[in-house]
Amino acid sequence: MNPIFRLPLVPIFIVYTLGISFGYLEIPLFSHGWVLLLLGLGFWLLFLFLKRTRIGSWIAIFTFFFLGIYSIQLYLNPPKVPSHVSSFIGIDGISLEGIIDRPPESLQGKTRIFLCSKRVILSNHSIPVNGWVLIYLNDPNPSLHIGDRIRCVCRLARPHGFHNLGGFSYERHLAFEQVYSIGFLSIEKGWVKLGEGYKNPFLLQVEDWRDHIRTFLESEAPPLSAGIFKALVLGEQGDIPEEVKEQFIITGIAHLLAISGDHLGIIALLSFSLILWILKRSTSLLLSIDVKKWAAGLTLPCLFLYTFIAGGGISVIRATIMVILFFLSILFSQGRNLLYTLILAAFLILLFSPPSLFGVSFQLSFVAVFCILVGVPRLLNFLRQKETFSFPKISWREKIIRYFVISFLVTGVAILGTAPFVVLHFNRISLIGFITNLFIIPWVGFIIVPIALVASLLSFFFHPLAALLIHLNHGITLILLQVIRYLSSIPYASLFVPTPTVFEMILFYLIGFLFFCLQREKRVRYLFIGLCMVLLFDFFFWNWKDSFQRDLRITFIDVGHGDSILVEFPKGKKMLIDGGGLYDDPFDVGKNVIAPFLWKKKIRRIDILVLTHPDPDHFKGLPFIASHFSIGQFWDNGFQVPSMNYHRLKKILEEKKIEVASLNEETPPKIINGVELSFLNPPNPDRMKRGDRNFCDLNNSSLVMKLRFKRVSILLTGDIQEEAENRMLRKGNSLLANILKVPHHGSSSSSSLPFLKGVHPHFAVLSVGERNIGNLPHPEILKRYQQLGIKVFRTDKHGSITLITNGEAITVKTFLNP
Repeated sequence: MNPIFRLPLVPIFIVYTLGISFGYLEIPLFSHGWVLLLLGLGFWLLFLFLKRTRIGSWIAIFTFFFLGIYSIQLYLNPPKVPSHVSSFIGIDGISLEGIIDRPPESLQGKTRIFLCSKRVILSNHSIPVNGWVLIYLNDPNPSLHIGDRIRCVCRLARPHGFHNLGGFSYERHLAFEQVYSIGFLSIEKGWVKLGEGYKNPFLLQVEDWRDHIRTFLESEAPPLSAGIFKALVLGEQGDIPEEVKEQFIITGIAHLLAISGDHLGIIALLSFSLILWILKRSTSLLLSIDVKKWAAGLTLPCLFLYTFIAGGGISVIRATIMVILFFLSILFSQGRNLLYTLILAAFLILLFSPPSLFGVSFQLSFVAVFCILVGVPRLLNFLRQKETFSFPKISWREKIIRYFVISFLVTGVAILGTAPFVVLHFNRISLIGFITNLFIIPWVGFIIVPIALVASLLSFFFHPLAALLIHLNHGITLILLQVIRYLSSIPYASLFVPTPTVFEMILFYLIGFLFFCLQREKRVRYLFIGLCMVLLFDFFFWNWKDSFQRDLRITFIDVGHGDSILVEFPKGKKMLIDGGGLYDDPFDVGKNVIAPFLWKKKIRRIDILVLTHPDPDHFKGLPFIASHFSIGQFWDNGFQVPSMNYHRLKKILEEKKIEVASLNEETPPKIINGVELSFLNPPNPDRMKRGDRNFCDLNNSSLVMKLRFKRVSILLTGDIQEEAENRMLRKGNSLLANILKVPHHGSSSSSSLPFLKGVHPHFAVLSVGERNIGNLPHPEILKRYQQLGIKVFRTDKHGSITLITNGEAITVKTFLNP
């Protein structure tokens, strides 16, 4: 056996990944991990020199553990360097000069560029800087390329995402790409191109090839097919409509749109098979060389070329490393050590890019391959199929049956094996994926991808034939899209499910492992049955635990500039008030922020869905919630607006036959599990029709609710302004409350002094985005709360804010800065 295959790789890989996971917690103790690394390396070499192998092995284990911690903390907590561009965060009017480091990406009418900064011009002083900056340009086609040098007038800010339980960390996502600042242009066209070609000549040549292929595909294929081809050949998904992406997700084949191990494996298989077929045409070569090894070796340049053409992104490089190592195992006659090769590939990838451990593509790729390598042979043995991929001389019918049996087993094992991670990241399971992957993977991988690649290559030499192939591929792709559209329309083809816990994921894999060992001993069977019972108990626990809840819990979800409040009543009833939303941004807050938060809490039913008033920053996230959660009732203030998203929400409510009620100040109080809900605004619609102009705007007509649980009261104010505040004071309503939801995101037109004195809260919660249109909250309003001694919690500073009360005491928990 080759010496490299005798290294203690498995324990080193395990402790290294554990170190990366541990370092993800950002424990300050290991911020200077390089000292421990040097000490560990020194002692390791010393004991190897002294031939104390056992002690040296343990030191190696600890060394790689600390290497994992240190390597990931270099991304999360990089050393503070004065020359880093992030030192200029918050300074207005700087001129930033740098070189475009990656191909510009088109996203929803804008262009995202990664700029490798070179200098900052501030007050006529040129200051050399380094580090990457993410900059968004409003121009969807700015005619910029990798290697271009540009200068832009901008303001740098730290990345800021949504901070909720179960949410996606935008800051860490960019930190893993070594980006710690975002540039916002001071003026719309605040950039100028200074030059081009400031990059490695080979990379520039590859980018020229990519530009040629991109132009060829866009000119010869209709927009929809061109978008698919660019995704499959160049790794660019920006031109694929969201509707088509959703259809691929529903049918469980979304992985085909991202260049990953699937594509690299198919390209490698096709290249290897073609080269092997060519070599076998020569009798002399068959007698003189090992044609299989030569074919494997000659396949590697094809993989490298495809990697560069596909953009050379981290996910593509990861897939390339994995496939190349499998071919190297053939070259070194290690074809049977596939599990070892898989672990070696994962280890090398994590050494090259430690953040890959937390990447979806890395996890799914390696878990899928691992499950296939471990599970499929055992299932085939169980089915008495000893020769897995050897096809003796049998009839075509038996060959077809065997192909479908093996394909179904491989697909089934891969889907089941990756299911916990798919649900963890996407909260989704495609029930139809077992079928679609059987024939769509060959359809795309062995027909559409090869034709698109061959046509792209021929476009450099013989354009007419290349154009003919693309037109042929367009027809094949249209048929595929029609099939996918039909399959995605099947009811229950895909289901949204709550986020699994770590315990549940471990339990799932333990049950899967024991399944393959059922025939060994009775104890294994008993343990298998016992773990299945534990999983069943876990299911009932999460479904019934809230029935025993005694406290009232109110969570102000961080949705940026907007409102969304989850009320969890005693004994488990749930009420969701508003759904957030961004005014001019198609980003779905309901799908990407609120729903993951609810799924993380194992919530699948909302008993009462409330819309305080139909402003975009309150209702744009509700259509997704209404569509994908079980809804008991819907409450609003009776106002309607001519908005596409609003009409979509109303249509969903009608289709699901959800009871709708419009509430106002004359609605009698309601009692839900010991909590009294009274309604203080808006006034009766009949009165408003008689000409009370103060309440004709949406904000002042917000539904205002007061919740009282024993001795604790909470006033939820929507977006009311001073007019509505004064009206409620004049009416003599009891506004006194322990907790106040700050009206209208802290604008200067609300939170009047008489109103705050009338409410007299101990705590106030302000739902606001970090960079919002009106620069809210207004400084004078914050000063007013401070002068009155009211403690203010803000979603832009604290993330989601949870208030817990038993009716006597109040506990406040924040996602950030607890």
